[in-house]
Amino acid sequence: MSEPTTDRTEAEASEASAEAEFLRVSGLHAGYGQARVLQGLDFTVARGEVCAILGPNGAGKTTTLRALSGMVRGRGSVTLNGSELLGRSPEQAARLGVAHVPEGRGTFNDLTVEENLRIGAHLRTGLGRRSRGERAAVAADLERIYDHFPKLRQRSRQAAGSLSGGEQQMLAIGRALMLRPSLLLLDEPSLGLAPLVTRELFEIVRAVNEEERTTVVVVEQNAQLALDIAHRAHVLEAGRLVLSGPAAQIREDGQVAEVYLGVSVHTRKAG
Repeated sequence: MSEPTTDRTEAEASEASAEAEFLRVSGLHAGYGQARVLQGLDFTVARGEVCAILGPNGAGKTTTLRALSGMVRGRGSVTLNGSELLGRSPEQAARLGVAHVPEGRGTFNDLTVEENLRIGAHLRTGLGRRSRGERAAVAADLERIYDHFPKLRQRSRQAAGSLSGGEQQMLAIGRALMLRPSLLLLDEPSLGLAPLVTRELFEIVRAVNEEERTTVVVVEQNAQLALDIAHRAHVLEAGRLVLSGPAAQIREDGQVAEVYLGVSVHTRKAG
């Protein structure tokens, strides 16, 4: 009678391990031509977690995201829910559930907001004729995105190029979410945005994570803001991992804030 219990316990332990290492990066090296940027990164991200990748300019943060999504070739191992990502094209990575919102947004300015969003769903069903069920699923997902981003609903028929910078960033994230990704990669989402708009955007990302359990890895220069929504953070310097830990702990570590995040302890306390 004890064997089924043992088997169940082992299965539960295996499942818990898989959840804790939903994204596993092992010995990741990557760069551009002869320039080596990442020098053997090792870290994990749990399923449903918001993970912040932080560090000074040139630390390798953007390269890390590009390696995860197939935009930059790397060596080592990167597994998502047990599937190897390294060596795959961006399209193949997207089919495995990776949605990458790169720095600069990349919206299709001549298309409407809704047309941009629908493009985000094309890998799920293809760009050809969809079944009635597929069309219904895409329509339901549009409503889901509009619920997260009410401003996009108001501007659904406007050309994307007429949106403000903050609205274009919302559109880029919404388009990525139309893939129904299991892993959402965000590169500098606050770039060029006003502080109030940035906070609104990050609150939406927090809501998406909590309501849909989408795993999020965010690279962000505004380290304190990223740490506010993150569960865990990894700090890079010169392509190497120098610190990992709970976001709250890193946020409160004054030495880390000054040395690696460019935040003055005195300024932080005064705020």
